[in-house]
Amino acid sequence: MTITLVSDKDFDASARGFHVLTYAEEGFAPLNIHGQPHGLPANLLRAFADEVNRKGESGSLHPRAPISAVPRTLIRDRPDHSALSARIKDFLRANRQTIQAKRVLCDFRTPKVAPYVVSAIAEAMRSAEAQDIEEVIILSPEA
Repeated sequence: MTITLVSDKDFDASARGFHVLTYAEEGFAPLNIHGQPHGLPANLLRAFADEVNRKGESGSLHPRAPISAVPRTLIRDRPDHSALSARIKDFLRANRQTIQAKRVLCDFRTPKVAPYVVSAIAEAMRSAEAQDIEEVIILSPEA
């Protein structure tokens, strides 16, 4: 598997074949940026974000759209490397069982990507749950 940090200016996020992993925040955030090209209405994205955040667990819009999310608090409020890695592993388990994506686009820009986020992604991708993933792109404004 390759893990690459890529500038958001140099990457076409609408490129086919990627499943987006982001955080559950509705509005001017990655969830909407990636959801709108799939025709997902704002009220659906809001309800999805609310559910992920209420449960405190990873969630997915698959099969309606190739988008999954971790709780917002792990990105915005609580920089907990271990908790974020655990929620990414939850996504990876769901990916193995149901989604079956081979390529994952991680978009955790707020607008920057914190170093603990990159290390949590890398740790989760080294786990057995990630064995089916071939490529991971981490979008970053400063790459």
